[in-house]
Amino acid sequence: MAALPDLFSIDWLALPPLVWYTIAYLATFTTAATMFLLQYASVRLPASKVLAYGYLTPAFIILTEGLLGHGWVPWHIMIGALVAALALVVMAFAADS
Repeated sequence: MAALPDLFSIDWLALPPLVWYTIAYLATFTTAATMFLLQYASVRLPASKVLAYGYLTPAFIILTEGLLGHGWVPWHIMIGALVAALALVVMAFAADS
């Protein structure tokens, strides 16, 4: 939300074609890949595990941003991401019902 005013100040029509290709790529192929992976997983895993893997998305974003040098999140958010990751480890070893 902090960047919202900056979005309105961008001259979108003046952006080079590479920016538009990148936006189209991210909107199309990453969405299709995510949809394929979720459908693939939903056939092979119990529904609870498929839904639980969605909770890993913020942890991956936190890890990626930190490793790219954009800064790490506060400790209390990091603890929440670790709890979610540990819960998935427990679910991975739990018997399917």
